[in-house]
Amino acid sequence: MDVKLINPFLDATVEVLKKMAFVEPRPGKVYLKTSSVAYGDVSGIIGITGDATGSLAISFSESCICHLIAGMLGEPCTEANQDVFDGVGEITNMISGAARTRMEKDGMEVYAAIPSVIYGKDHMINHILKSPSIVIPFVTDHGSFVADVCIRRTTEDVKVAENYQVLNKKTVVQAPQYEAPNKQNTQKTDAAPTLSVDKKELLTKKLHEITAMRDDMVKQLSEKPFMQISQRQLLKKQIPILDAQIKRLRLDISTIAMLSNLTKDDIENPKVVQHYQHYEPSKRKP
Repeated sequence: MDVKLINPFLDATVEVLKKMAFVEPRPGKVYLKTSSVAYGDVSGIIGITGDATGSLAISFSESCICHLIAGMLGEPCTEANQDVFDGVGEITNMISGAARTRMEKDGMEVYAAIPSVIYGKDHMINHILKSPSIVIPFVTDHGSFVADVCIRRTTEDVKVAENYQVLNKKTVVQAPQYEAPNKQNTQKTDAAPTLSVDKKELLTKKLHEITAMRDDMVKQLSEKPFMQISQRQLLKKQIPILDAQIKRLRLDISTIAMLSNLTKDDIENPKVVQHYQHYEPSKRKP
């Protein structure tokens, strides 16, 4: 595994938690992990594709993540709950984004999926790549957590085989491991590669769920004027987070719909229109 692919995640983890939770995690000695058991009680996992293929998992002890979320929300947190799970998803997404920004500065094009959150004692983490992962342990004054990274550079044959599945769009965490194209089925076709209907349905379902959750929060704020101040403040902090998720989901769904209408020729040979109006050349008398 290339160290250049690991360092961005290490640096991004420290940066995000310093800015968002106001703690400075101290990294420990990196080591190889060969089992699927998570080193924590709550984990966020996100898929990576593009010039690099793999996945990132951030696993927290319950005491650690409760302290981090309390710092982010400005409210006490003593046990794992929905706020904690939402926070883990956001932290995972932000770490992935910061790491990918660093990788892009090195000339790589990398895309990420929507993060998933897993909770429970001795839960399992199944990375996209079926290979050992690199674990970066971190210590804080209120507990420990690890960044569990399993990633490698994408080979050229794989990028050719799956190019249209990762072009300018996000991928699902449960995407199958990429395989080289079958030489017996290499006929050219003018049709655009089929986009996953399941992914669009998944995103649409998630959009409806988050929108309903957001609407319910707004309704509570308007219909319960005597709600406890702490609960009201928490709802007001959660609504902008849900708004950002809704905006991102709508963009992803629109992108899938747009790409579904493109042919392979449209993608490989884009036609750039220089003017919105075209005029016939003026006919001047000699």
